[in-house]
Amino acid sequence: MGFTRHAAAVLCVVLLTVSGARGSDPELTKDFSVPPGVDASKLDGSFFTYTGFRGGVSTAPGETGSKKATVVEFPALDGLGISFFLMSFAPGGVLPPHLHPRGSKLIYMIQGTLTVGFMDSNHKLYNSTLEEGDVYVVPRALVHYMANLDGHKETKVIFAFSSSNPGSIRLPENLFGSKIPTKVLEKSFGVSEQVIEQLEAPYHKNTTGDYH
Repeated sequence: MGFTRHAAAVLCVVLLTVSGARGSDPELTKDFSVPPGVDASKLDGSFFTYTGFRGGVSTAPGETGSKKATVVEFPALDGLGISFFLMSFAPGGVLPPHLHPRGSKLIYMIQGTLTVGFMDSNHKLYNSTLEEGDVYVVPRALVHYMANLDGHKETKVIFAFSSSNPGSIRLPENLFGSKIPTKVLEKSFGVSEQVIEQLEAPYHKNTTGDYH
């Protein structure tokens, strides 16, 4: 995935802004965190280098694709209060409503357009259509969605989080794939048992996808 100088410069500002803010990760009391069992004296620059984004992101038609660097993939991030994602939206690609319990998100547009929106605790929707070069912020733990509604062009974005492991709670999967009693869902949504069963059906299979 080729980045222009402009994109790289903006990314640096984004990451510095996130890292400069008070993150949700525990505060470090030393220069950086060393994984258990690792001899700090033997660390070199490779520990602070992540190569997982090489080759960019591939995306199936109508879907989304991503690569991520959280503390899980990149241990050097532990305690630093930042993480980083590359994401691609094929035409028609959608990230359904979800939230990140441990971090706010900054979205930087590399290519294409993206329809985004989040809801606050008063149920107000703050939606926008982003274009190349735009930046959009989603406050921590608020439900949000993203979609490439362009029928022809791919969208590419960068996400920067204020946590090294922001987490993701996926509302469709959590509601209809978590074995909440059907009667509870019927009453909550005001629909029939048949409708609830139809909504639950896609999640009876094992799911491995990530929402970002």
